[in-house]
Amino acid sequence: MVNELRKKYILNYLNKNESISIQDIVGSFNISEITARRDLNELENKGFLIRIHGGAIKSKITNGLFDFNSKAIQHSEQKIEICRYASSFIEEDDTIYMDCGTTVYYLARYLKKFQKIRVITNSLPVISELLPFPHIKVYLIGGELDNSRRALYGPMTENLLNRYKADKAFIGAGGVSIAHGLSSVDEKEASITIKMAESARQVFLLCDSSKLERDSYFTYSSLSLVNYLITNSVVDQKIIDMYHKNNINIITV
Repeated sequence: MVNELRKKYILNYLNKNESISIQDIVGSFNISEITARRDLNELENKGFLIRIHGGAIKSKITNGLFDFNSKAIQHSEQKIEICRYASSFIEEDDTIYMDCGTTVYYLARYLKKFQKIRVITNSLPVISELLPFPHIKVYLIGGELDNSRRALYGPMTENLLNRYKADKAFIGAGGVSIAHGLSSVDEKEASITIKMAESARQVFLLCDSSKLERDSYFTYSSLSLVNYLITNSVVDQKIIDMYHKNNINIITV
């Protein structure tokens, strides 16, 4: 937990100051230079910063989150295929949650064929995608707007979600691993995802294979939260076997 707090501090500091020195980290947390370097190296390996002599500078990621459009186009073909298949689990008269992930966003494209479903989301891009289809009932959960993520978060959002129940929740994750479960680069995003999953009868985790056996810095749930993990077919068979061995229902498309 202390390790995660340090990493959050580093990312927030870089967001405000563009660069951070090892001495800044050592002084703020009373840790060794070796530990500070290890933190920076781990964050660099995940693409959150760029190491320089004596410290690090800000990367293209702001506070650990890509701009929505930039992230949405990454692995877009795989995301689209994952969502096409995921839509086959939806039934008429379902109430579904959709979180604000860039993979889940593509699921909205496959909802127009349904005549009677309800969608509950905190994602503005999902809302925009569904606007041309008035036969779909859409509920936007209010809260504080995150401009880069184009989604609503915060205590208001979480409190409103407590009032709803859904048949199915479609969620994403920044990282997925057997050892640590689901992880994210942002705690507030994780909080909303957890709320949606806990209030649904079935939970579908949609993520491309680049997320598998990878950890983001904030772990928020075990894989027991998930009923189905749907990913693309470019997955090492050893990983698939490992997930099946751990009773995780992984589907490749």
